[in-house]
Amino acid sequence: MAKRHFLPGVALVLALVLVLVAPRAMADELHVYAGAGLRQPVSAIADLFKAETGTNVVIEFGGSGQIMARYAEAGEGDVFVPGSTFYSDKLEAKGLVRSMRLLVEHGPVLAVTKAKAGEITTFSDLAKPGVRLGLGDPEAMALGRTAEDILKASGMAEKILPNVTVRAATVKQLALYVFDGDVDAAIIAASDAAMNPDKVTVVAIPKEWYTVEIVPVVVLTTAKEPDAAEAFAEKLASDEGRAVWKRFGFTPVASDGE
Repeated sequence: MAKRHFLPGVALVLALVLVLVAPRAMADELHVYAGAGLRQPVSAIADLFKAETGTNVVIEFGGSGQIMARYAEAGEGDVFVPGSTFYSDKLEAKGLVRSMRLLVEHGPVLAVTKAKAGEITTFSDLAKPGVRLGLGDPEAMALGRTAEDILKASGMAEKILPNVTVRAATVKQLALYVFDGDVDAAIIAASDAAMNPDKVTVVAIPKEWYTVEIVPVVVLTTAKEPDAAEAFAEKLASDEGRAVWKRFGFTPVASDGE
């Protein structure tokens, strides 16, 4: 029987075809920036994603303004999850958004320590002499900007601001101040208050005083593995992801068809 001979060039072409048609493996690692107040749900969903895909999700947490500055300095990263679309709009203006999905509401409440629950029952009580109020830094976090809007809309800013004793850089830091009794009250994330009903009493803030912040997930144009980044973003917005957000006190935005 005559032997068949393959030219080296043919073998090379066949090898290239096999590489191109073979299924691509998911990325080994993703670099994600996320707001500090989103730590629990984002971490939980990242664990689910790793279990399913094998992709390790390295998450850099901080106030939304902080992670924005870090990303601007580094110039690299795959996914960005801030506490407000205020930051995704900034990324969009710079041409850094590959895709975006809206995830959950990130609304505020006035949380009051149990020890002061009888003295602070309305928003106007924040103006009482001796009250220690904690607010977020508007330059560092989304809810800090929201708190500024609330004070302005209340018409009581001049009376209340002298009672501000601390400005926190992250939502979690601010929540700890009121949970630990370092301040008497603070405007914190509704999700944090919902997860700690034994530590604080919630005083409702009139909804006409603020616009609820919406948490987006952005796949960045600097993503080294855009397919994996898109898959993780989709996981955050999926039905399974929405269930995780709800478990940590967040309200998912209405999905298509709801």
